[in-house]
Amino acid sequence: MNRLIRPRPLFVLGGIVAVLAILVPAAGADETAKSAAPEANATKVVAYYFHGNVRCKTCRAIEAYSEEAITQGFPNELASGQLEWRVVNIDETDNKHFLEDFELVTKSVVLVEYRDDKVVRFENLKLVWQLVRDKDGFLRYVRNATHEFVAES
Repeated sequence: MNRLIRPRPLFVLGGIVAVLAILVPAAGADETAKSAAPEANATKVVAYYFHGNVRCKTCRAIEAYSEEAITQGFPNELASGQLEWRVVNIDETDNKHFLEDFELVTKSVVLVEYRDDKVVRFENLKLVWQLVRDKDGFLRYVRNATHEFVAES
């Protein structure tokens, strides 16, 4: 004996409401999406430390001092996204383009201004190699250069 099972109307209605809740955004959701979208001409600065697979004590010091200079010197800019700190291994295949992009010849600290995800300008902080034995001078140099660079963006 085959009986036809009929779905209960409340069960069907609940299923329809659940599907609609997933497919139709709530009122105001579009406004939230718009406010989260980047603004036109969105500008940010990225402070990079570029290194290779082989890393000596001096290279590690340059990275550590640079990170300290940026993270301790610019907490508000980092929190707002106006400034980012990134460490990049240029020996990895996907990162080789940075060699040409920023004219790198060795491990480097580079400040880069992006507007709408396109490079506007960059500055290689070449004195980090000369100042690595003077931590206070190194921190002052990186912070001053970064401050001026961010102020111009």
